[in-house]
Amino acid sequence: MINFELEKKNIVDEIKNKGYESLRYSIFSDHRPLEWEIRLEFDNKNQLYLVYATMDRASYNKKLEFDNFKDAKACFMEKLELTVKSNKLNIQLGLPSEYPSPLWDKTK
Repeated sequence: MINFELEKKNIVDEIKNKGYESLRYSIFSDHRPLEWEIRLEFDNKNQLYLVYATMDRASYNKKLEFDNFKDAKACFMEKLELTVKSNKLNIQLGLPSEYPSPLWDKTK
C-alpha cells in the first residue's frame, strides 16, 4: 500500500532544504491546477504517478507517467529546479517572470 503522506513529506523536506518553498507546486492534492504550478498526482485507475507543469490559465502540455515514486520525485524536483533557472534567466534578460518569487525577484 502506498503511503502518500510519507511520500509527500519526503518531497516537502527536500523542497525546504533547497529553499523552494515560494514555488508553486502541488503534491497529491485534489484542488484544481493553478497557473504556473508543478504538480505530482497519482492515477489510482492506472496505478501511475503523474508529473506535469501548468502554464497560464492552468493549461498543460504532456503529463509524464511513472510507475514508481523515486522516478516521479526526481522529475518533479527537476521541474522545480528548471522553474527557478528559467525565471532567473528571464529576469536577467529583462523579460517577465512567471510569477513573483524571492528566488528570482530583484532585491533592492
